Amino acid sequence: MERKISVKKYLLAFILTLFVFGGGVILGFAIENARLEDTRQITLEEKVSLRSLQLQQNYIDSGLADCKALNRVLEANIAELGRKIAIIIDYDKRAVFSQEEFELQLRDYFLTEIQFLLISNEIGQKCSKDSLKVIYFYDENKFDTQGDILDYLKKLFGSKLLVFSFNSAFTQEPMIGILLESYHIQEFPSVVVENQVFQGHTDVEVLQDTICQQLQQLGKEIPKVCL
Repeated sequence: MERKISVKKYLLAFILTLFVFGGGVILGFAIENARLEDTRQITLEEKVSLRSLQLQQNYIDSGLADCKALNRVLEANIAELGRKIAIIIDYDKRAVFSQEEFELQLRDYFLTEIQFLLISNEIGQKCSKDSLKVIYFYDENKFDTQGDILDYLKKLFGSKLLVFSFNSAFTQEPMIGILLESYHIQEFPSVVVENQVFQGHTDVEVLQDTICQQLQQLGKEIPKVCL
């Protein structure tokens, strides 16, 4: 009798374990599907924003677009894209069942950011230049504080800086590798202020002085932080 009761207990424990494990898998799958749906919606929003910006850019040649307004739209789109990329990266790290699709979404985002970078170059050629482009190449070093420094500088200079961030370790997108080669980047983190390259960790004072000098060369109003 005792042996039969013991077997029943083990069988019950096994069934409960299967039930809990199965429930966890189903819940995890449902959460991941919800995240995928969220990324699809985000991707659609960014494609619409990019298309709108491209159309506004085309209006420059006809004299119908305001350059300052276009720069404001570009800055807002870059900031929003950066926020959404952070969400996709977080989803990708947590992915169990759909990692390939999350990586495709992330690849699409980096391509969109590169398109924004190219658009900013064209706007700089067609309009008076009011801001500087800063490109940040990072790796997966969790102790890297270069991104925090750039966040601080962005708060200081506001619309005077357009910051583009790329994960050098994301080899799934060849265009990131092309950018690395074009700036001869061999060390991480690296920061490019316009065409001036800083490889390795760069202190805030060095970057701030460089930004101030380049803004002065533009002949525009100098921010108070540079005085």
